[in-house]
Parts: sequence; C-alpha cells; structure tokens
Amino acid sequence: MSVKDALARRRDQKVALVCGADVGTSHTLQVAVLTAASLAERCFPGSVQVVLDDDRLAASPLLPWPSMGLTFGQALSRAAGKRRLLPGYGVHSRERDGAAIVFGDVSAPDTALRVTFDGWIAATGPAEMVARLPERGNCVLSGILASSLAVSEIFIMSFTDVGVEATRRQIMHSLWRPGADVLDPKARGVPIEFLPKELWVLGLGHLGNAYLWALAALQYPDPGEVEVVLNDFDRVEPENVETGLLFTNAARGRFKTRVCSAWLEKRGFQTKIVERRFDEHFRCRADEPRLALCGFDNNAARRHLKTAGFARVIESGLGGKTDNFDTLAVHTFPQSRRVEELWRDASPEEIAADHEHRMRAAQQSAAYAGIGHDECGRFTLAGKSIAVPFVGTAAASFVLAEAIRLFHRGPACNAVKLRMATPARTQVVSERTYVDSDIERLLYSQAPKARF
Repeated sequence: MSVKDALARRRDQKVALVCGADVGTSHTLQVAVLTAASLAERCFPGSVQVVLDDDRLAASPLLPWPSMGLTFGQALSRAAGKRRLLPGYGVHSRERDGAAIVFGDVSAPDTALRVTFDGWIAATGPAEMVARLPERGNCVLSGILASSLAVSEIFIMSFTDVGVEATRRQIMHSLWRPGADVLDPKARGVPIEFLPKELWVLGLGHLGNAYLWALAALQYPDPGEVEVVLNDFDRVEPENVETGLLFTNAARGRFKTRVCSAWLEKRGFQTKIVERRFDEHFRCRADEPRLALCGFDNNAARRHLKTAGFARVIESGLGGKTDNFDTLAVHTFPQSRRVEELWRDASPEEIAADHEHRMRAAQQSAAYAGIGHDECGRFTLAGKSIAVPFVGTAAASFVLAEAIRLFHRGPACNAVKLRMATPARTQVVSERTYVDSDIERLLYSQAPKARF
C-alpha cells in the first residue's frame, strides 16, 4: 500500500466520540475525552466527530486547566475541529457509520467502545461487554490509559492483522498493580495524596509530549508550585506533529523545549529549559530536581542516566517497526540490572537482520515506490521508525503512575512490557514496595483529598 493510499484509508475511518452530560462535571472524564480526541485526530485526520449528548455540555467549564479560561467545548474544538463538534446528535442514529467511543452516562450501541475507570483501573471494550465502572477516585491517569486503549483498538482493527480480537474484547489494566488481577480489590489502588513537585522531562518528542500531557492532567491544587525542567536540543519536524500531542503545524521549526514550555505555562506550571545534548558530561546540579522522566529514543543516551546524578529515573521506550510499533516498555533506575544490560547496543547479528529487513522493505513495499530509482532514498526511508500517538500516551500513564506510587510507598515495578495488540500478555517485574529512603531528596505537592 502506498503512503497516499494509507492516508486515504485513515481519513476514511470515521470515529465518533460520544459524551454524556456527566462529562461536564468530571475531571477524569474530560481528560479522557480530550485525550481520545487528540489521539484520534492524529490517527484518523479529518474523520473524528465529537458528539455531545447534552447541548449544555459544550458550555461546561474546562476542569483540567481552569487557568486557560476555556469551556470544555472550546477545548474540544481545538483538539478535533469546531465543525466536527455535534451537540444533540444521538449515538443511536442509524445514519452514523464507522466506530464509536462512549464516555459517561450516554446511550450506546452494543458495538461502541466504552471508556471507563475506577480508581487506578482503566477499562475499555464493547458496551455490551463492558459495564460502566463506578469511576471513583482522582487517578486521572486511568482515564488517559483507557482512552489510549480504545483508540488503539480501532487502529489495530482497521490497519493491522496482529489483533484479530480488537474492538471485540474487554481490556482492563491496574496502574496501581500493573499485571495483577484487576478483580482484586487492591488493584483499585489508594487515594492520591501526593504528586511530584519538581522533575525533569528528558527528551521532548513523542514520549516527552505524552509525559507532559499526563503530568498537566493531574489534579494539582496549584500548578504554579510545580517546576518542570525541559531538556531537548531539537526543533519540531513535520513527523513530530503526528505523534506529539503538544505540537501543531504552527510549531514546525521551533525548538521543542520552547513549544512545550509555552504549553505548560498556559496551564499554570513553571518551567526551565535546558537545550543541550544529554551525553556523558551531563550532570544534575544539587539545586535541581532529582526525579527524571526519560523519553529518549536511543540506548546510548539512556546509558548516561547512570552518571547524571538523578536519585530516581523512570523511562520508557517504544517499538518502531511494523511488527512491534504497538509495544511499550517501562523501566526504573536505579535497579538490580546494570544499565549495560537494560539498554544494550544491538549485536552484529541484529544489525545485519535489520539491514536485510530494510533492504527487503525498500525493494518490495509499495509505500516506497514513489521514490523511483533512488535506491538509497528508499533504503533510508525504510529505516525510519513507525510511531502512533496512542502508544506514547499509554506509556505515559504507566510512567506517571510509577512516579506517584513512589510517593505513596506503593508497588515498585522494575520493568513493564505491554503490546497493545495482545494486552493480556503484559509482563511486569516487581520485586518490592517503595520505602521512605526511595524518596529522599524528592519533593512532592499535597493533592486534594479524593472521594474514594
């Protein structure tokens, strides 16, 4: 399939996001809808409709970011386009085709995917199979994860052959106890009392954008007390706009740090910018945050985390090929495994296999045919990584959840690996529970009391 044909197929995949009236009064539901709208618009450009079951919903206050002075409807218009905001349009309409994702208390056909949550538990699946959960608590990350999973199901069903059950199954994950049985009462987690007060975000591409989206969605009583140090040295390129939730076409050519800083500061956060390469000489100063969220895309940079001076690092990486683009892995550092083992270089055999795969793709795939006789160009293009935005936001949910569990002496997960096409096979390495010494030199904010 050519690139042009693939884009046409993505545009043809209609997606309706259907919101019940109670979305207007729920912080987590609003974040879930905004996440789904931003993801779906990037995956299926121009084909997303936001359906408001109650005409008054558009005028509801924007609960996640009140400092912006927007209504919920205005925020949705920015994410999906004003012309695709449809108040009073029933999801049961027989004229609607394509896929539907429902949020809150709204009538839904059996085949529509429901997004729901309870505490730290995220769930999605066909409405006939997935009953709405109590949606208790203030762990907004569960709403982000549930929306990421729902958009993933539609994408995997429509554009791959790796998830034959997609959109026809129930998916549930606990962010408090990843990999555990979600029917265990402990999987719902605890009320959130503490949130990170200062931290680094290293690398501001696909993953860095997703981290900041999830961080800004957390229920800070005063975002102005939170300091985020942003580290990157690149400018925004066209491909970044398709995967980075904070990037728009207007950001092309600008430094990523400055675009992300402006986005955060509009939402009330404090930022500092460090625009230099993260290498063997990089050191965290004594007066800088000791917690870092890492979104690098190469192992050489990750190995320098060992000497950078952070007290705690949570990082994730994503698959970038046709056979693993929907895979995410999360690691914490320090841990028992050495950095050379965690983030090793590819072996000569792996390099040779990758070279052969790229050559075969460049010669056989219709997607590269438009380059004509430029064999070098086809080979280079075949080596480009494949990225879809919902994998980044799913990874961000696990990364931020790890940071929050750290402050609550919760389960410590050394590693999490999830393939979104086969979510039941999630792999988790959890050897212990966080203790007081793990948060030495880390500052936190007091979160508002949750109704749990």
